[in-house]
Amino acid sequence: MTTEHDTPTNSPRRLPRLDAEEALALCFSLTLSQGLFLACGVVGAIVLAGLASGDWPAAVLGGWLQGIEASVRAFPTAVTVGAACALALILFALSWNSEKRALSSEEGRAAVMRSRQSINGEMPRVPLLALIVLMTLTGIAEELLFRYVIFGLAQQLTPLLPGFVAAGIGLVISSVAFFLAHGGRPELATSGTFLLGVAFGVAYLATGSLAIVALAHALYDLLVLLVRRRQMRRDPDYFGGPAPQRVVMDEPDEDTKEAARP
Repeated sequence: MTTEHDTPTNSPRRLPRLDAEEALALCFSLTLSQGLFLACGVVGAIVLAGLASGDWPAAVLGGWLQGIEASVRAFPTAVTVGAACALALILFALSWNSEKRALSSEEGRAAVMRSRQSINGEMPRVPLLALIVLMTLTGIAEELLFRYVIFGLAQQLTPLLPGFVAAGIGLVISSVAFFLAHGGRPELATSGTFLLGVAFGVAYLATGSLAIVALAHALYDLLVLLVRRRQMRRDPDYFGGPAPQRVVMDEPDEDTKEAARP
């Protein structure tokens, strides 16, 4: 005779194994894409500093760093960290609630399971230290480009418009760009990316702090991945089938996709 305490349904399991080469491919792919975003962000920051000051040599030789430093130091460290943590937790709670609502319907559950059979099902299984480094890089690179640079350029390139109009233009452009940069796959995870971009944009407009949005972005991503790791250990039906192993490495190239189209 067994009791409720003898039933191992809620006991943690081993994290489903991820192909080692696939993990390396994921890390390399993400590092490459975030490195590109970071490079574009630095170039954009130089252009922004040049437009703002009119002194292009000074902008190139380090003036672009002054604006970033001012934005990073907009608030004391304790306020920055507290605001970033609060924002990350709020966005995570909204994301968690959205997925729970999706799982309550057959159509939504099917969409969730499809997303878990993609990179979304692989990324949480990358080694923890690599996840921390990659999500930190992601927060810095993407917020530098999509918030600091795009908002700044919107203000510089629309000097005759009222400030709130320029801010609105920057919010729309940055959120659309953020969505397009993440929306290459028709997965459930990308459906809320535009709103996530809007949330980070509003937070940046409200605070002017690159540090707050970059840290919040990194914490949000890391929290999502850590919770998914926990779910994988506790839910034997998390993937709705076998765990994905080689999504990136087995992805067909563009010529193959083109040939397969009717």
